[in-house]
Amino acid sequence: MTRLPVFLLGLLATAPLAMAASAADAVRSGAYHQHGTTQGRPACDQRRSRASTQPAARPLRSLQQTHTVDLPWRQETDLEIGEYRDEAHLDGDATGLATGEHSYKYRMLEGLVVPPYVTPARLNLSRTIATQPADVCHCSFPKSGSTWLANILYLVLHDGHEPGQGAPLRSHLHWMESAWTYPRTREQVDALPSPRIFKSHMPHHMALAGGPRQSPCRFIYIARNPKDVCVSYYHFESGSAWSGGYDGTWEHWLRLFMDGRVQRGDWLDHVLSWWEVRGEENMLFLRYEDLKRDFRGQLARIAAHVGVQLSPKAVDRVVAASSFSHMRAAPFSNHKHIADFQGFFRKGEVGSWRDRFTVAQTDAFDRLYTERMADSGLTFTFE
Repeated sequence: MTRLPVFLLGLLATAPLAMAASAADAVRSGAYHQHGTTQGRPACDQRRSRASTQPAARPLRSLQQTHTVDLPWRQETDLEIGEYRDEAHLDGDATGLATGEHSYKYRMLEGLVVPPYVTPARLNLSRTIATQPADVCHCSFPKSGSTWLANILYLVLHDGHEPGQGAPLRSHLHWMESAWTYPRTREQVDALPSPRIFKSHMPHHMALAGGPRQSPCRFIYIARNPKDVCVSYYHFESGSAWSGGYDGTWEHWLRLFMDGRVQRGDWLDHVLSWWEVRGEENMLFLRYEDLKRDFRGQLARIAAHVGVQLSPKAVDRVVAASSFSHMRAAPFSNHKHIADFQGFFRKGEVGSWRDRFTVAQTDAFDRLYTERMADSGLTFTFE
């Protein structure tokens, strides 16, 4: 089995880890479809009372100690991830599963539109997983730079080094709400040393481990201007197995997006729910456009937030391995081992929405955006 060196922060026991059972069975064939017309809008996140304890601030440190850990789900059959199939990835629970116009498939879960593979059991697991102060959870609405941020976080925690041959980026992330591409069990994740990298696409009221007000984990939310998100998400969902092979036009998709009826719901509700908790000590709010404009400056913020002091040479390594061209070509980060993800890296630009939006669509979108964002204090760069 391939072994992965994991650089540790804080206190770490030196005794060998008891490894958990091997991963879930290989993807099974077959599919079924349950049709419905349920629709809904996620409610805006309500502020919760501050947890009685807050994670203590951690001093910056250089990464020196290493540890070799077997990843219990890393079997040879796990390298290639097959196409999403209901039969294999619903956890046997079709609750809330529906198919809308143009075959758009989704699940209604607690009033939120989510992909079918986000199941009630997986969401509960995500909400109740035990986290540690050195763990990191990166969160976002889809197509907002989450894979870019995940790659950066891995590099920051490994002194700017990719692992070389072996497990891809997906194998080092823990997306607890997903029953498809990251089917980790509680026991497998609990057995791993901290720092662990978690991923989530849920709004704050459905956050991993209760979010930054309840978990000691370090949270980073990355947001991208909604016009570019809308265009990128349209390309991502069109024809995909998890979306039921959605075949709607751009005009249809734009209506869904503006109505909050795409998978993960309303972009405005989602982003604002995390913006409201930006002041928590263990929370960092990033903008995709800032990362594009000032990568080294934003990298310094990320490293400081997770308690890592990078040397100048390590910074250069992170910069080189985080470029769009490198990530699209590198087997570690390009997701080509996942079915339907072959075109995952499309443009990665700011302002590509202009290739899709008409003048009338831009005006309608801007009116909605201005109305909903006016009093938030959150702004975005669209060019």
